[in-house]
Amino acid sequence: MKTLDRVEELVASGPSDQDVVVRIRAGTYVAAPTTWQTYRPGHTISFMPDDYTVGGGLPSIAARPVFQNARASGSNRFIAGYWFYACPGAAGDALADGGTSGLRFYYLQVEYYSSGGISLDGSSGSCGGGYSPSSGPGIPSARGLDGNTVFGMKFTALGNAYTGGGCASPDWPRCGYGAVVLTESSNNRISNNHFVDLRNIENSYIHAIYVTHKSSHNQFIGNNVTGVSSDPVKVRDASNYNTFDSNVFGANDFIRSTTPPAVHYLEEVNSSAGECSSYHNRFTNNDLGAFLIGSSGNLPTWYLHPAGATWPGGPDCPQLPIDEVRLTTAYNTY
Repeated sequence: MKTLDRVEELVASGPSDQDVVVRIRAGTYVAAPTTWQTYRPGHTISFMPDDYTVGGGLPSIAARPVFQNARASGSNRFIAGYWFYACPGAAGDALADGGTSGLRFYYLQVEYYSSGGISLDGSSGSCGGGYSPSSGPGIPSARGLDGNTVFGMKFTALGNAYTGGGCASPDWPRCGYGAVVLTESSNNRISNNHFVDLRNIENSYIHAIYVTHKSSHNQFIGNNVTGVSSDPVKVRDASNYNTFDSNVFGANDFIRSTTPPAVHYLEEVNSSAGECSSYHNRFTNNDLGAFLIGSSGNLPTWYLHPAGATWPGGPDCPQLPIDEVRLTTAYNTY
């Protein structure tokens, strides 16, 4: 059982009223990007080393199993995509209308994928169809792909600096967006992971965590982040009540001559596309790092674009709730 596609076939054919644990032996697995659409509502599907027990730390396993991107047989180029792209099932399948997916990832290493590591996409236009909101501007997701765990993972050598190509290349399109990307995906726990060397040659786009489009109540806690060539944390479009706490940031990002500037936490709102501001997000108790490229100084903490602590977003967006602001920061230190 050497491919996640085969694992998904077995999970789909098995009893639906039980948790599933996929145990992976130490070693390097050359694996093309996977699209996952199989779930067991009310139960979990876990991917972990064969010698790992939940609750144990890295010393409890012999080694992290490594998933390394495959190359196309003709061009020998790395295949485009995320290591693991999860989206709701087809009509009639479990979670066809979204819900709690219960995917859990523990102590694996993911490397050489152009788009990123794990993408959890609960939107209406998911599974490769492009983003299509499941609800109106500023309204919580009507679908979602929620309740997942990413713990103890190592994401490294992601983005086109390692896979070749370029974000705007007409004949070799490769662009990194995030080690973990959440799109209409809420109530996730991303904790105790290492994000190391996530780079595009353009020094743009890619993030350690990209929380976008109605992704709320997520926790990004106790992670180590270094060598990311764009903002390590990015939030976008009505993604509320997210917590980024007690993370350690090394050297990340680069000096920009354009707006928005390089920062640890960026919220960017495209109001012309109907996007709304997020609110009640917290960036706290983090150990901050310096610029990766262009300066020996500190990387600033946060930036809201457009500015305004209570600015709601585009013209169709609801006002922020009373006494709410877009971001709270506290106790971040260099």
